Amino acid sequence: MSIQRLLDVYPSFALLAGLRLEVFTRLKGGPLSAAQMAVALGIEPERLQVLLYALAAAGLLEVRGADLFANTAEAGRLLVKGNPHYLGGTHALWAQLWEAGLRTADSLRAPLAKHDPAAMPPAELAAFIEGLHPDALETGAALALRPEWAGCRALLDVGGGSGGMSIALCRAHPNLCATVVELPTVAPLTQRFVGEAGLVKRVEIRAADLLSQPLEGGFDAAVLKAFLQTLSPSQARQALAKVAAALCPGARIYILGQGILDDSRLSPPEAACFNIVFLSLYPEGRAYTESEYRAWLEGVGFAEVERHALADSSLMITARKK
Repeated sequence: MSIQRLLDVYPSFALLAGLRLEVFTRLKGGPLSAAQMAVALGIEPERLQVLLYALAAAGLLEVRGADLFANTAEAGRLLVKGNPHYLGGTHALWAQLWEAGLRTADSLRAPLAKHDPAAMPPAELAAFIEGLHPDALETGAALALRPEWAGCRALLDVGGGSGGMSIALCRAHPNLCATVVELPTVAPLTQRFVGEAGLVKRVEIRAADLLSQPLEGGFDAAVLKAFLQTLSPSQARQALAKVAAALCPGARIYILGQGILDDSRLSPPEAACFNIVFLSLYPEGRAYTESEYRAWLEGVGFAEVERHALADSSLMITARKK
């Protein structure tokens, strides 16, 4: 593996700057010069030109003629605000995660975890939840294709953030209703996303801390995306016990996120590397192995524990309540 490749972070920084300045959105109508964009942005053309050529070198812009820049097909599809597949809303999330990664060595010496949704400034929390929303929608839509959802009527979405998983699943299955359990500080954001999706009659938001408050149910499915990875092992066991108690016999549980590793702790490599970010985000959270999830699930009454590889290279753990 080339050390130089690992050090090549500058295209990512150029992408982040381009998104913050809405460069790609400004180019949706066609090619522009650095001078034309600089006027709208209030930036010196010569300085903006440095970024534009960096984005072109990274394969995100095309240079046409004398100092004219245009989006590539991929940038036009994914980085232009308002497009259905727009990913740019995640740039604030990327910045937070990269900042956490840069603190890894310090977090190892003295825990510096500061990602507490109950105490985060409102703007920072909103940016984090909004950044997670596109992936939640995409993951939920993919999960909805599994045949067992056809018979589900009541979904429990634990730590659902924006409610994106529930939104996608309810859109795909008209007979499904969902309950999203989220912290009181996050719940208003969840309510906003659910309202914008037009699903307030089918997606209930329950403001609660799962670890300290009771969870009543009768649910026939549960999804936990990027939730257990925020907890310590004892907290994860406690959370799964509460979820199990709220599920009907035969109900299925789906655990997803970057916090799932195989038993070698080396795969998926993306999750193994991303695991360092948890050191700076959560006091005791981390990625857990398939065997750890299996032991916890079987210990609270689940069977048929299985690991699945997803299209984005992450893993999913599923199980059925006895």
